[in-house]
Amino acid sequence: MNAALLEIPPMLDRRPVVWSYSLLNCFRNICPHQGEARYLTRTIKFVETPEIKFGNQVHTAFEHRIGGGKPLPLEMHQWEKYAAPFDGRRASVEQWFHIDTAGRACERNSSDKFGHGKLDLVCIDGATAYIGDWKTGNSKYEDPFELEVGAVLLKAKHPHLTKIVGNYIWLKDDRVSKPYDLSNTAQTWAEICSIMQTIYNYRKIGEFPKRQSPLCGWCQRFDCENNTNPQRPS
Repeated sequence: MNAALLEIPPMLDRRPVVWSYSLLNCFRNICPHQGEARYLTRTIKFVETPEIKFGNQVHTAFEHRIGGGKPLPLEMHQWEKYAAPFDGRRASVEQWFHIDTAGRACERNSSDKFGHGKLDLVCIDGATAYIGDWKTGNSKYEDPFELEVGAVLLKAKHPHLTKIVGNYIWLKDDRVSKPYDLSNTAQTWAEICSIMQTIYNYRKIGEFPKRQSPLCGWCQRFDCENNTNPQRPS
C-alpha cells in the first residue's frame, strides 16, 4: 500500500500529543513549523550527533557515580567535585516522571498521560526539593524553563513539596548556574497548558507558523524558505 495513503491530514489528526521539555521548547522558543515535523508528523528523524552521544555518556557516568558509587571515567574526573556533594544524600538519578491531564502523577502507559520527562538529579528533604541538571553544551543562552518543567513533574509525584530549587551544572564551562526558585509550579503548569493549546489550535487549522532565527542554519525541515542549513538540497 502507498504510504502516502496512510498519512493523516493535520486538521484531522486527533492522536494524543504527549509533551516533553524538548517538544515544549521547540514550539515555545524555536519554531512551530519545525516542531510539527519533529514531534507530530515525525518527518524529521532523530539523528544522534557526536554532541548528543557525548552528553548521553556524561549523564550515564553521573548516574553510575551518584546512584551507584562507581567512579567517573578518567576523562571526566575533573567533574568529581560536582558529584561528591551528593554522597549520602539519597539522591535519585535519571528518574522518569509522568503526568496526566489533571496535573497528577500517572503511570507511563496511562490513557490520560499528558507529559513526561526524566530528571537528572533530585534530592528531597521533607517539603523541600533540589533539582540538578547536567549540561555539556554552551551556557550562553541559559533559560530556567527546563528546570521549571522538571519541577512540575516532581511536584505531581510529590504533592507535599512546598519549596523546589534547582541549578544547571555547566560542565564544559566548569560552573554552576545561579539557583532558581522553581516553587511556583502552578504558573509553569499554566504555561505548559497554554503551549499545548496553541499546538492543538495549529493542528486544527493545519498550519504551523514559521519562525526565522539563527537556528534555521541547523534545521532539517528543508521545505521551509527560511532554511539556511548547508545540507539543504539545492
